[in-house]
Amino acid sequence: MICKSIRGPRLGAAYLVLVAFFVLCESANTQPVLTKIQDMVYLADGSRFNGLAFIDWKSFDAPNGAVIGQNSKVVRIVDGLLKVQLTPTTTTNNVYYSVKYSNGGRILFSEIWAVSPSSATLKLRDVRAILLPGGFVSAPNVSGGSGGSGSGGGVIGNNGTGAFVDSETPAGLINGSNSVFTIAGTPNPVASLEIIRNGIQLSSVVDFNVSGTTITFVSGAEPQPGDILRASYRTGIFGTAPHNLLSDLHTDTLAEAVVRGDLIVGQGTTTKWMRLPLGAANRCLISNGQDAVWNACLYTGFATGAVPFVNSSSVLTQDSASFFWDATNRRLGLGTATPSANLTIQASLSQGTSNLTRWLASDGNTELGRLQSDGTLSVQRMTVSSNGTRAALNDSGFGNDPSSPVSGDFWFNNSQRARKSFEAGQVHAFPQVLCSVGGGQTSSTTATSIGTCSIPGFFFDSGDRIEIVLNIEHAGSASAFTMDIFVGSTSVFSRSFAATDTLAFIRSSGGYYPTGAAFGTYSFGTAGASAGSTFIGLSGNATLVPTTAAVISFKARLNTASSDTITLRNFSVIRYPAQFNP
Repeated sequence: MICKSIRGPRLGAAYLVLVAFFVLCESANTQPVLTKIQDMVYLADGSRFNGLAFIDWKSFDAPNGAVIGQNSKVVRIVDGLLKVQLTPTTTTNNVYYSVKYSNGGRILFSEIWAVSPSSATLKLRDVRAILLPGGFVSAPNVSGGSGGSGSGGGVIGNNGTGAFVDSETPAGLINGSNSVFTIAGTPNPVASLEIIRNGIQLSSVVDFNVSGTTITFVSGAEPQPGDILRASYRTGIFGTAPHNLLSDLHTDTLAEAVVRGDLIVGQGTTTKWMRLPLGAANRCLISNGQDAVWNACLYTGFATGAVPFVNSSSVLTQDSASFFWDATNRRLGLGTATPSANLTIQASLSQGTSNLTRWLASDGNTELGRLQSDGTLSVQRMTVSSNGTRAALNDSGFGNDPSSPVSGDFWFNNSQRARKSFEAGQVHAFPQVLCSVGGGQTSSTTATSIGTCSIPGFFFDSGDRIEIVLNIEHAGSASAFTMDIFVGSTSVFSRSFAATDTLAFIRSSGGYYPTGAAFGTYSFGTAGASAGSTFIGLSGNATLVPTTAAVISFKARLNTASSDTITLRNFSVIRYPAQFNP
C-alpha cells in the first residue's frame, strides 16, 4: 500500500500535495466562467446615460455546475459606458438577469438579460431578452466569438401550447428483467426527456432509447427491484427564435420587442398578427370597419353636423334633425337642422305650453328668466341703454289693439300712431307732446314768426284732438300788439292785445273730423300789468288737410311802430290720440 511505503516527512509532504491537488480540482470545477458585457448606453436625444444599473438574479447553477446564489449587483455607468462580467444563464431553464437603470434616485427603464457563454465581449443587443408569460425568457441572438452559442435565439422555459412534466413515474414492472416502460405523454422535443434512476440522471442511447411514449432500457441497464425511477420531459415546442410578433409562419405569442401598452392584433389586407403600439394620450381604440386603430374618442361615423349625446340607454348616439351644429356659419340648431341664427330653437310638435328656454340661479331653483313657447320673455329685471345711434327699445307696432290685453301691457298702435296701455281693464292712449319750447321775439309791425312746430303728414286720425298753449311777454307800453296762429297758410287764431298788456296766455284746441281738420272752439286770455287775468271765449273754424305735412307758426307784430318787443316765452303743442270709450 502507498501509505505503508511512504513514511515520515515524505508521507506528510505527499499528503499536502494530494490535498492541494484535490482542493484545486474542486475549485476549478466550481468556479463559474464569466461572460464580459460592455457597451455604450445612450438616451433618445443622443446624450450619454449617466447613472446606475441595478442587476438582480435568483439562485441557479452555472454551466460548469457552480452554484450561483441569489443576489444583486450595482454597476455605475459613467458617460454612457457600461461594463460588467456575469455568469451565463442561457444553458439553464427559467434563469435571467433583471436590470434597472436609475438616475437621480429614479428608475428610468428596465430590461431582461439572458447571458450566453462567450469568450468574446458581448454587446447589450447580445444579452437583451424577452420575458414571456410564466416567467420564461427568450434567448437573444449572440454574434460573439468562440464560445458563443450562435444558436440564432431560442426560448428557455415553457411557452405556447406545450407543458412541463416533472417527476412522472413510468409505468412498468421493476423486477430486474423488464426493460420496457411507458410514460403518459410524448416528449417533444425528444431530447427534453430526462430519466432519473435513484437520483442519478441516465443518458439517452447509452442507458435507454425512447420511441413515442415507450422507454426501452438497454441490456444490462434494466431497473432493479427497489430502484426509484422518475421521468421529466416537455410535451410541446416551447418557442422559436424571436420574430416580429405573430407572423403567418408562427402560431405562438412570442414577440420580438414588447413595449408597455402594446397590443397584438390581426389586421391588414393580407391578415397577419401585427404589433399595435400604445396610442397617444386621450386616444381611444376603435374599429374603422376593417382594422383596430387609435383615433379620437368620439365615433367618427356620425352625420356631418350631428352633435353626439348619450341617450337613455347610455349609448352614444345622434339626432342630426333636432340637434345640429353648422360649423361653416357657426350656428347651433335645437329642434332644427337648418339654424338661421347663431342659436336657433324650434319648438317640438308636442311643445304645448312648455318653455323654450329657462334660466335659473345658482341654487337651481330661483327662476331668473324664461322664454315661453308663445314668444313671451319673462325676466326679473331688464336694463337697457339708448345711445346716439339708436334707441334701446323699439315697438314696431300693429294696426289693431291686442284682442286679449293683460293688465300692465304697453303697445304701439301704428294705424293710430299712438302709445297705449291697458290698466284697470281699460285701454288708454298716451298724450303726445309734439312741441314744447321757447320761441323768439320781434319789434316789427309786420307779422313775424317767433316760433314753429312741424306736424308730419298722416299723423292725425279721426277723433284726435290738438291743443296749443302759448305764453307771451310784451315789453313796453307804446303799442298794442297782435298774435296769430297759422297751420300752414291757414290762420286758426288771431287776437290783438292792448298796449298795457305785459303778459298773454293763449290756449287753442281743435278736433279732427272725418271731413277734415277743424279747429273748433278756441280759448285765450290776456294778462295786464294791473288788470290781472281775463279769459274770453271765441269760436272759429279752419280746414287742415291731415295727409300733408304742415307747420304750425306763431306770428306776432306791433300795431304801431315803437321800440316795444314781443317775446314767445314758451309754447306747447299736444296731441290727444282718439280714444274710444273704454
